[in-house]
Amino acid sequence: MLLKRRLALMAFGLSLMVSLSIIQLAHGYLLPPQQIIEFVTKQTARVYNFRFEVWAESPDPAFPEAMIKREMIYYAARPNLLRREIVGEAESGTILVSSGRRLSVIDGRVLEEPPRHEEIFPMLLFSNSPELLEELLKREQVDFSEVHLGRMEKHIAYVIGGPPGKPEAPQFWCDKDRFLPLRLVGLRSYQGVVDLVDIRFLSYRQVAESIWLPSVIEFYRQDKLFLRLTVQKTRHNERFPAALFDLESFAAKYPPLEEPPEKPAEGLEEMRRYLEKKYE
Repeated sequence: MLLKRRLALMAFGLSLMVSLSIIQLAHGYLLPPQQIIEFVTKQTARVYNFRFEVWAESPDPAFPEAMIKREMIYYAARPNLLRREIVGEAESGTILVSSGRRLSVIDGRVLEEPPRHEEIFPMLLFSNSPELLEELLKREQVDFSEVHLGRMEKHIAYVIGGPPGKPEAPQFWCDKDRFLPLRLVGLRSYQGVVDLVDIRFLSYRQVAESIWLPSVIEFYRQDKLFLRLTVQKTRHNERFPAALFDLESFAAKYPPLEEPPEKPAEGLEEMRRYLEKKYE
């Protein structure tokens, strides 16, 4: 009887030790968020600018089940420069973004407004320091006290933010093995209007030694796709002319278009559609 009791205690102790070891291994499997960010920026620091020739698809406002497809060129450079050109529309299809400013031409006039939320996507692809990326993610209200694993298509990913099971919560995803950015769910507000955007980087391909860039970028709101960029040609780390991102010279070519005071309050996208329809 005594021998059976000793054996039972030994079995219980062994089981407890195994359980504790499993728990410790499970905890050790998850890297701390700052280390994840450091590994991500080691990858993204290899790119300091890029030029994407893309097919851009967005839902047709008149027929939401149909998609409008246009050919565009995106130029982006550190720290936060972005230029978009619609092929075949001259400067009327051009937007410039830098340091909190966004310029676009509507009906021969230049409109200045805050950058659109989704236009932060290049900064995720060429962040060159953990501090800058962490600052960006915290502005998007990503909670650094939450880290877990997730799956995006075939990729196992580290997820900062959450918690798990809350797809609408701000969160940043990166590939668990290669530490390439996969997704950002970011939350911002403008003039009291909350805007949640979901940016997804898909189908990475190698464009140079140790450099990978996505060939598809998708943007969602309320789980609905509102823009898909399918990259046809990629160039990176080339010398761009300074005039490409010269907001002052661009603005000087056109008379200003004042933003009307009667903005709808339903959301940022409704306000943008209102402006574009009013001045088309």
